[in-house]
Amino acid sequence: MVVSTRAGAERSQNITVVRQAPPMSRTVSAAGLGAVGGMVTEYLFDPELGRSRRARLRDKGVRLTHGVRNGTRTVVRDVRNRGQGVLGAARYRTTGREADDEVLHERVRAELGRHVRHPREVDVRVESGHVTLTGDVLDRESRRAHRAVARIPGVAGVDASWTTHHDARRAPRSREDGGPMEALQDLFRQRWSPAGRSLTGLAAAVVWSLSGRLPRPLGYLVRAGCAVLAARAATNLPLRRLTGIGAGRDAIDVGDSISVAAPAEEVWPVLSDYGLFARWMPDVLDVRRSDDGGRSQWRVSGPAGVPIRFEAVETAREEGRRIAWKTTEGQLVAHSGELSVTPEDAGRSRIQVRLTYNPAFGAVGHAVAKIFGADPGRKFAKDLMRLKSLIETRRAPVGAGAGPRE
Repeated sequence: MVVSTRAGAERSQNITVVRQAPPMSRTVSAAGLGAVGGMVTEYLFDPELGRSRRARLRDKGVRLTHGVRNGTRTVVRDVRNRGQGVLGAARYRTTGREADDEVLHERVRAELGRHVRHPREVDVRVESGHVTLTGDVLDRESRRAHRAVARIPGVAGVDASWTTHHDARRAPRSREDGGPMEALQDLFRQRWSPAGRSLTGLAAAVVWSLSGRLPRPLGYLVRAGCAVLAARAATNLPLRRLTGIGAGRDAIDVGDSISVAAPAEEVWPVLSDYGLFARWMPDVLDVRRSDDGGRSQWRVSGPAGVPIRFEAVETAREEGRRIAWKTTEGQLVAHSGELSVTPEDAGRSRIQVRLTYNPAFGAVGHAVAKIFGADPGRKFAKDLMRLKSLIETRRAPVGAGAGPRE
């Protein structure tokens, strides 16, 4: 027994404990978090600019808090109103069957306005709940309108004796303008309702959290779809404006106005002179108009200061009041602009400027540029101040025309 105990003790003394090093990914993550924390600390507690940065961050936090609070109230109000609408529709379907012919007539006219291009061309007659429809409609509208009228509470039967036409121009009383007022689903509208945005964002988050159980290729596809829906709900912009694909010149819309201490007749020569654009928009290097004045050649400062050239055509000119232009088809930079001046009291004038353009990746690129400091809206406000200074002092402001701004 003594020998066995000694042998066990000797074996225990020969055991070597090996400690595994932390994974490389964990080390890199810790180093990255430390670097980010250091940069944030240096940014916020800089001896010269730290105080103003903290104040600006505090103001943005207050603004974000107010925005979230107002947004929450808007969503709650929208959900409540929509709930009342659903209850009203259900009550209409259940209790609306007891209606006289005059009420049914108005219901049929209202429903036809949602499904027929020219509802005034349809004559409606109601007798004891039976609806007779005569007149002229298009082939593609006939069946849909017939079903819609038949679903109206209180309608006992529908006799569609109208004349159908394949082409609207062949109808006796038809016109080419107008169209049926179809009720689009919220997801297919250009602007979503607050309730639709909230529910879509919530659904995207739930589906994202559950996508980890799916196979990898399918899971990645589902997560990409959730990211697109979340971005759509957060920005409330159509996908073509969000991505810039197929948006033309209308991906981003920037506009503002400013009041200047000069009458409109003195403002207009400065505002309408393309050659002066570079004096109050430093990103514009120069603009040259053609001999006929209808076209203009632009040279602007692009990424990394590389000049970009494009051609624009003037689309409107009201002497003394307004000018508008847009880039020609096939240009690298797609944008349109409008400048207008309106007189004010006491010899003052108000200048209104509106620009629409399509940056790289649409509104996503616009948001990324704003995060990294190249905020087009802020630049736009500074440009207007330069224009105000140019008009009121009759000279270019200090620093203008010296090259692109940071």
